[in-house]
Amino acid sequence: MNHGLGARQMPISGNDQLAAVSDEILEADFVVIGSGAAGLTGAITARRRGLSVTVLEAQDVVGGTTARSGTWIWSPNNRWMREAGFTDERDDAIRYMARLSFPDRYQGEAERFGLDAHEFEMLNTFYSTSGLALEELAEAGALDPVVKDNAPDYFADLPEDKAPYGRVIVSRGRARPDQLTGAEWVLDLRDSALRLGVDIRYGYRVSDVIQSGERVTGVIGKNKNRTFAVHSKRGVLFATGGFTHNPELMSDHMSSPVRIGGASKGSRGDFMRIGASLGAKLHNTAAAWLAPIPLEALVRDPESVTTNIFALRGDSMVLVNKYGQRTVNEKLPYHELGRSMLRWDAMEAEHPDLRMYMIFDKSARVHFSDGTSGNPIKPPNEHDPNLVEGETLDELASAIRRRIEDLGPVAMASLELSSDFEIGLKETIEEFNKHAATGTDPNFNRGESAIELFRNGPARPGNDKNPALFPFDETGPYYALILAPGTLDTKGGPAIDSEARVLRAVDGKPIPGLFAAGNCAGFPSGQAYWAGGATIGLAVTFGYLAALNVSAN
Repeated sequence: MNHGLGARQMPISGNDQLAAVSDEILEADFVVIGSGAAGLTGAITARRRGLSVTVLEAQDVVGGTTARSGTWIWSPNNRWMREAGFTDERDDAIRYMARLSFPDRYQGEAERFGLDAHEFEMLNTFYSTSGLALEELAEAGALDPVVKDNAPDYFADLPEDKAPYGRVIVSRGRARPDQLTGAEWVLDLRDSALRLGVDIRYGYRVSDVIQSGERVTGVIGKNKNRTFAVHSKRGVLFATGGFTHNPELMSDHMSSPVRIGGASKGSRGDFMRIGASLGAKLHNTAAAWLAPIPLEALVRDPESVTTNIFALRGDSMVLVNKYGQRTVNEKLPYHELGRSMLRWDAMEAEHPDLRMYMIFDKSARVHFSDGTSGNPIKPPNEHDPNLVEGETLDELASAIRRRIEDLGPVAMASLELSSDFEIGLKETIEEFNKHAATGTDPNFNRGESAIELFRNGPARPGNDKNPALFPFDETGPYYALILAPGTLDTKGGPAIDSEARVLRAVDGKPIPGLFAAGNCAGFPSGQAYWAGGATIGLAVTFGYLAALNVSAN
């Protein structure tokens, strides 16, 4: 038996043929690979329509990358936002998504807003269906929805965003009556699936698909040292996550030097290779959901799954590059911060911002270390091995240089500080203090958008000018964290259509019996990150659509 990743041609008339090459034979109407939001939504939807469903999860636990998320679900025009009094017209929502995803072609008043037919159809389908997918989960008891009505879209200030509030849905539960974490919510998804009779199996890593003619009719793989085969009567849904933890695929497809981030270790790109072996068209494979990561955590343990940073807290805080210079509004959404760190300086032939140094003072550490997930500032009484400290800015700069020497070449290139880093840092802090005293940031307009203020946290007492700005303390200690651009996960893979069917490269037609959803599929979002929960919103929607298609045929 070939255990490599690829397609196995095998006529299927029963289990006898499979028994010859497998230690374990299973059969189901619908086979789902992966147990995150996309996979479990597909499983629940299909089972509620009477199909037998088997879910194969390669890891020993449920949830994939969803279990590591904050469980926001972005859903245009969902029922609960309408009930809360928010209006979200179709053209407005699609304009907003199109403007961000395809800025090179976007035309607000043109047919399809400047998008091609497939791009437009995918965004239109997402608008029409995402709310229905959430209703499906709510009816199944897998989601207790509530509108997070204070959470704005990431670009709420754009004129295209006519519904900046109401699209974010979170789930409540016994463990947390206001908002479940990702790890808690996937248990609700799992329990709902089990109540319905879904068969969930752990440690089953799929390596190949089985085809009868052109149709995908099952999968094969390994469970520990035993081979298995699962015959699917209706279809196979891959929801296996991206390829964040596959160095070869990251090198082949990522156009920028990003590091791994918070994706599940199961995000190894299995479906990229399987899809390619089937002649699938690849889409959006150079894109990823980005966020800063603490570089040192990764360097200490290259195999670790690091913590993404979702909000750079602190008012007396700046990001500086290797020259000690600010180059970005530190309060931008995490995806945009990640993108900004990948800036290429053609004159100097370098990525000057590939490593950024988060500089903050004692007062920021006191007022903004609230334990919020994704906040890199730890409380003063909590040890942080990633923290660099100095009593003066000069001492801090020297301590950063020593830390860099300790990290060594494993930390990758572009980590070295310029010879005038100290000068640049002190000039930056001096200029920052001058403007922060007035509550303004003329260079980067920090603290002026809705999402910045939402993520910043409450203003410290006495700061009534701008919650996101405050002068640095005149005396130390001062602190630094070394940040790098990382992925939440990649967002490209085999292309899918509006029914989540995987498309062939040669003619753009669906591969019969094969579906994909979540980060393993080519997302219709381009490089954009529309709002918190866009990842899960897309995953849930196309997992739901795959199950509807399978159930109807």
